Amino acid sequence: MNLSAYLPHRWTLLQKRVFQEICFLFFLTWSGLISLLLVGRLLQLRELFLHQQVSTLDIIRLFVFLSPFFLFMLIPVACLLSIFLVFLRMSNDRELIALKSGGVSLYQILPAPVIFSLSASILALVISLGGISWGFDNFRRTALELAHSKTQMVLQPGIFHKDFPGLTIYAKNVDADQRLRQVFVEDQTRPEITAVIVAPVGYVVTEPREGRILFALEHGRIYRMQRNAITELRFDSYLVRLDLDQLLMGISQREPRPKEMSWSELRSWSAMPDLVEVRGEEFANRVAVEIQKRWVVPVACLILGLLAIPLAQAFEGLKRQYALILIMGVFFVFYGMFSTGIVIAELGIVPAYLPLWGQMLLFGTIAALGIWFAARERGLRIGEWVSHLQITFLKKAG
Repeated sequence: MNLSAYLPHRWTLLQKRVFQEICFLFFLTWSGLISLLLVGRLLQLRELFLHQQVSTLDIIRLFVFLSPFFLFMLIPVACLLSIFLVFLRMSNDRELIALKSGGVSLYQILPAPVIFSLSASILALVISLGGISWGFDNFRRTALELAHSKTQMVLQPGIFHKDFPGLTIYAKNVDADQRLRQVFVEDQTRPEITAVIVAPVGYVVTEPREGRILFALEHGRIYRMQRNAITELRFDSYLVRLDLDQLLMGISQREPRPKEMSWSELRSWSAMPDLVEVRGEEFANRVAVEIQKRWVVPVACLILGLLAIPLAQAFEGLKRQYALILIMGVFFVFYGMFSTGIVIAELGIVPAYLPLWGQMLLFGTIAALGIWFAARERGLRIGEWVSHLQITFLKKAG
């Protein structure tokens, strides 16, 4: 159905122009924010670039796999900023006044930001239900592959290696299949206990499902030194876990946490009747919180997008940099309340849905009332107040 046949032509052009400008600023804002986050991650992974077997393409793959999680968290703030900047520009350029003089009310401009906010909400929902777990699963698998290749390269014959935190590893020979011969290991990973391990054979074991890399030794001896006492033990097989968090400069290979799980995994854990007994109350609370968060964040895109409209009118007259500082202050208040609600729910003080959806209801009400007052030009005029204070201050200073 062609809506332009039912709407005045000027309104159709207006909606298209506003929608295009919001989209441009959204992608510009989101690109800037995610670039800052990925650059920070790049600094954590800088050691990987020094490894000759790890290509730039592998690092890009890691960033791509991390992107869904970052995108999911950045969509609400990007939605807020893009709509806010568009309406702030229209207010400062007196376009809104001109439109109202021509008989176009604020309500008639709303379809463009509402449609955009709904589109952003749908995108966030798709990412929350499938994209996040896909990204984390591939990230862990790729990181494990990189760690395995780095471990094999590090373990060279005839050299004492201290690349692994708390471990010193020496192998007299290394076979073509990466099997180490005449191995010596000093383990200082546990406080107050030093273990010296000697074995004729050693090799690297990768466990993809658990996200672990182990250094396996066979038919050797362990000499434990504790409080001036030495204990000798014999073993047929002994496993030393390598600390991948340190080896890969920040990559964690722990068991997937609720925020890394897929929607089906979260629902499966939530449906388990004895979840508290099996995994503990803390884990059960986190699963409940994550289930609510997967829906709350997409709804937040719509609410923040609508909230940006009356805020833009309230900050009319302010320079853009000052307005950005204030709008980011509003977002930090929103995010602070959101984080506090998550902490309260994870502690089990209240049900998970209460603080999260309660905040959405509060800010949704504020957004609706703000638009209602803005349409009647009765909203707050913070920009005018600030300008008046500046003029007063300059007069007194003069």
